[in-house]
Amino acid sequence: MKKGIKIASFLLAVMLVFAFTSPGKQINKLVSKVWKGQEVSMEKISLPDSFKMKIVELNKVYSNKELVGYACFTTAKGCRIGGCAAPESTNSESYETFDYIVIYDTDFSILKVEVANYSGQYGYEICRAKWLTQFIGKTFGFKLDENIDGISGATISATYLVDDLNSIGKTLQSLRSSEVI
Repeated sequence: MKKGIKIASFLLAVMLVFAFTSPGKQINKLVSKVWKGQEVSMEKISLPDSFKMKIVELNKVYSNKELVGYACFTTAKGCRIGGCAAPESTNSESYETFDYIVIYDTDFSILKVEVANYSGQYGYEICRAKWLTQFIGKTFGFKLDENIDGISGATISATYLVDDLNSIGKTLQSLRSSEVI
């Protein structure tokens, strides 16, 4: 019993740390990894309201005052609350969510994907760096079990991440076409 309380307390503390970590800090950390050894700066992009449902935060990344890429922080669905076998629902609030960061080059090819916060009980296998490397060098057009390997035990989370990355890739193209970025 006491061990269970200790574990629950620890998990709560970890969740609180993640809950109060700002997307900006997480993005800065990942951008620094991608452009290691380079001095980089970021400029937050003000998105039209119609795009804010898909992207939480989008930044231009500069090195020596030259645009080198984009950093995107967003949220995707995971399993339904109550487990992955819970009945389907059209209510998006009944799904667990997870946050992730995507770093793109100037042509919107993915340089890095990292799951920033995954609090679900199931599907956490999508956080594995090795699995996430499948997206590097690509823009969108991902299909689970075709050009992206599926993950046993994370089918739902993997599906939502793949769908979300496809959507964001297309959104970035649209933002460029409309001269927002």
